[in-house]
Amino acid sequence: MGYRMWRKSGPILPTEGKRGFFDISYGESEAQKLDIWLPEGEGPFPVIISIHGGGFVACGKRQKDMTAPMLEGLKKGFAVAALNYRLADEAVFPEPVKDIKQAIRFLKANAPIYRLKPDQMAAWGGSAGGYMALMACLFADDPYYDQELDPNLHVSAQIAGGVAWYPLTDMASCDEELAVNSVVNRYFRKEVTDVCVEYEPAVPMTLESEFPFYNREGWLTRFLGCPVDSGDETVRKASPLYAVHDHMPPVLIQHGSGDEIVPMQQSIRFALYANTCCGEERVTVEILPNAVHSSVLFETKENLERVFAFISDILEIRESAAER
Repeated sequence: MGYRMWRKSGPILPTEGKRGFFDISYGESEAQKLDIWLPEGEGPFPVIISIHGGGFVACGKRQKDMTAPMLEGLKKGFAVAALNYRLADEAVFPEPVKDIKQAIRFLKANAPIYRLKPDQMAAWGGSAGGYMALMACLFADDPYYDQELDPNLHVSAQIAGGVAWYPLTDMASCDEELAVNSVVNRYFRKEVTDVCVEYEPAVPMTLESEFPFYNREGWLTRFLGCPVDSGDETVRKASPLYAVHDHMPPVLIQHGSGDEIVPMQQSIRFALYANTCCGEERVTVEILPNAVHSSVLFETKENLERVFAFISDILEIRESAAER
């Protein structure tokens, strides 16, 4: 048995000399800021909304390992709007989700100023950012997740779809699923092939056979404002699995089979349930063999091409529907 592994925090991306608008405030908190990276050309541009991970307690919109994959979209003519949101030391659920919705409304309301296409927006994030991307797709116009809005922001937060890498979807079941995987690994462990100098033991440092991982003092508890195993209704309300509806936009979920932080069952169960609910394959789930949490394997040229092809498809579908 080894330690649970994830990606080390990367360097901060510079903005000097880059095309775009940076540190734009969309709310009153210092954390409620976003960057808009622009590709070459005059626009208006379709938009990738980049949402960083960090367990709801850390990291930011210019973290290279969390934003660089999305910025590859600049070469394909996408603008990239990278969001910060309030972390758990400032606000607990549902407030950070409200931030994501408010940022989307801000981008749509001010699209002409920033040379954006308001009806061609897709969210993309990993880990906590993947969770936020799902929430952005599921709660477009649910008033429970609205801030006290500026009159100029009374626009729909609906987006064309999203890409979620290794997201949490059912918070109460994570430890049980990790425990099952631990038993499977004990008897059917395959060779560890996803090895990289960018990986380090996750915090808290625990063996993949040690439980609970999502403990009462952990980062997820800080985000929820209550223990994961408390039975509090908040735990269920914060879980995307229980918010699936048949009007949700298309979503691509990718998850690593070697993920010992967020088990791959989280993504598989969400996709199966969503597609049953919608009566069609609204959610596409893809498993990357042996990939650990935040693996560099998600960022291969081949996989990024797959993701950009998905985003291009859903934005074209959105555009065609609007034209009809």
